[in-house]
Amino acid sequence: MTETPDFRDLVGDDLDEQERARLERVHQMLVFAGPPPELPPALLEPDAEPTGHHQEGLPRRRAGALLAIAAAIALVAFLGGYLYGNTGSGKFESLGTITMHGTKAAPSASATIAVGKRDSSGNWPLKLVVHNLPALPKRSYYEMFLTKDGKPVASCGTFSSAEKTVTVRLNAPYNSRRYDGWVVTRQTRQSNANPVVLATSKV
Repeated sequence: MTETPDFRDLVGDDLDEQERARLERVHQMLVFAGPPPELPPALLEPDAEPTGHHQEGLPRRRAGALLAIAAAIALVAFLGGYLYGNTGSGKFESLGTITMHGTKAAPSASATIAVGKRDSSGNWPLKLVVHNLPALPKRSYYEMFLTKDGKPVASCGTFSSAEKTVTVRLNAPYNSRRYDGWVVTRQTRQSNANPVVLATSKV
């Protein structure tokens, strides 16, 4: 079992209290996450002779602390994205819903679009719940669009449907007032025919 390095040995004693507290939180996160996968031999035993220009860098302990911060940021970003996508922990606040109906290509299909609050980047999160979409042929997928003059022009994302009811998260990085409706099409890579399977008359 690998011994956990002492925090003071990593960063030294020349830090102010605020920086020390911040680095100690990072250190605790890394200890909690456990060791990373083993490095390949080439990285474990690098060439003895340095290549390129040598430049004096940060003190060894401070450089180690900065590397720890970078590793922790990557870890937190990964775990945050994983939990958001796989547990649905990202809170979705619906501002309203839009109903979609099936077309001749999928007469028994239906759907609802829940439109969420616009985020700081200008994206409108969408929660699409679809029912009874036909099974997809090979190399095919569904794609939702905003329409203009009844034609699909602005993609909001793609999805597949292997069950009677499927819920997917999409987003619309557009001003929906510029468009007049929503459609879902069946996209097939080997064909230019992309029939509309769900539609709504207005946004």
